[in-house]
Amino acid sequence: MTKHKILVIDDEADICEMTKLLLERAGHEVACTSDSRLAARMLKEQSFDAVITDMLMPDKDGLEVMADLRRHHPEVRIIASSGGGRVSSDSYLHIARKSGAHALLSKPFTMPELLACIEQAFQTMPVAKPAA
Repeated sequence: MTKHKILVIDDEADICEMTKLLLERAGHEVACTSDSRLAARMLKEQSFDAVITDMLMPDKDGLEVMADLRRHHPEVRIIASSGGGRVSSDSYLHIARKSGAHALLSKPFTMPELLACIEQAFQTMPVAKPAA
């Protein structure tokens, strides 16, 4: 498995930290934040190979994060993650796929699912290109 530099963005700090731990255990270099606005600053200061973003966050949702990535960091692979909310996680992830996510990750997930998702993100092209 190729090792990548990954940014994890999830407003639930425990999920953020757990994801970071799992990825580091697999040998990846990982940064994480539960603040989607701080994530934008981190992306300006460092380069990442991939971003795992939660779809439902209070400050800035996953679709906004994805749009910013497409605009300012088109080379970064995007993994959309969701545990659902008012509708099922599948609905949010379907929207993320249509918005250009390279891979989708339903919460809760296992380490093998997470690692398979990372691999998939680097093997696929986005289904749709968001409008400029």
